[in-house]
Amino acid sequence: MPSLILFGIAGGLCATARNFELLLALRFLQGMGDGTLGTLNVTVIGDIYSGRERSAALGYNSSVLSVGTASYPAIGAALATFGWFYPFALAFLAVPVGILVLVSLRNPEPHNDQRFKEYIGNVFSRLRDREVLGLVGISLLTFIILFGPQLTFLPILMDERFGAPSYLRGAVLSGASLTTAITSARLGSLTGHFSGKTLLGVAFTLYAAGLLTVALVPDLWLLLVPAILFGVAQGLNLPNVFSLLNAHAPTENRGAGMAVNGMALRARLSGPCSWPPQPSG
Repeated sequence: MPSLILFGIAGGLCATARNFELLLALRFLQGMGDGTLGTLNVTVIGDIYSGRERSAALGYNSSVLSVGTASYPAIGAALATFGWFYPFALAFLAVPVGILVLVSLRNPEPHNDQRFKEYIGNVFSRLRDREVLGLVGISLLTFIILFGPQLTFLPILMDERFGAPSYLRGAVLSGASLTTAITSARLGSLTGHFSGKTLLGVAFTLYAAGLLTVALVPDLWLLLVPAILFGVAQGLNLPNVFSLLNAHAPTENRGAGMAVNGMALRARLSGPCSWPPQPSG
């Protein structure tokens, strides 16, 4: 709840900033609130659900995130027509959500008598497990593919090779996000028929097929094919990785284990950015 309140107030106040220093300070505070949210939501799901129900719940969580990914750029762009600062005001919506969490969420807090040193030692002993390290690596690679080939390179390719207008670039990316949402929503059913490792293998096969297709397509509209392949792969992969990580973490250490995974993802996000592309010639 404090994370949502901090995220909402600091992020919403960015709409009032009229100099870069204030905007940067508010974004810093907003990031402090945001830093825990992606970890806490999957941790709470892991605390409440187990087994196939956990996979289904994490699938629904990923589905909602994908719908947001598909819709938020369009909403933000529409608000930005009135002024560059209006999209920031959307963050204020996190404040009533935080209040709703305070009064409505019934999360069974795990009992933990460990001292801090023992707690940290148990977390790092789990991280030495090769399967856990592999899952963290898969999670990191997933976001590298998402923010590299899919969200950064694909729009540049559509612009430079095919001269696609912005609305077509957005339509292709939104198609990938909606495909992810549909696939993620079906994860609970899929885990009833296939193991988590099998679904991960299928996901990365689809990633490879999507990357290969991007290099070969002769027509703009055929880029919908790799976008859909990326979307299905993402829908199979990410909630499945979170489910497997939850299963490996004991209840009393689950939050810290998921936080380490979240920190690895944000280490990827802190790297240099190649957007916007620089003009040539």
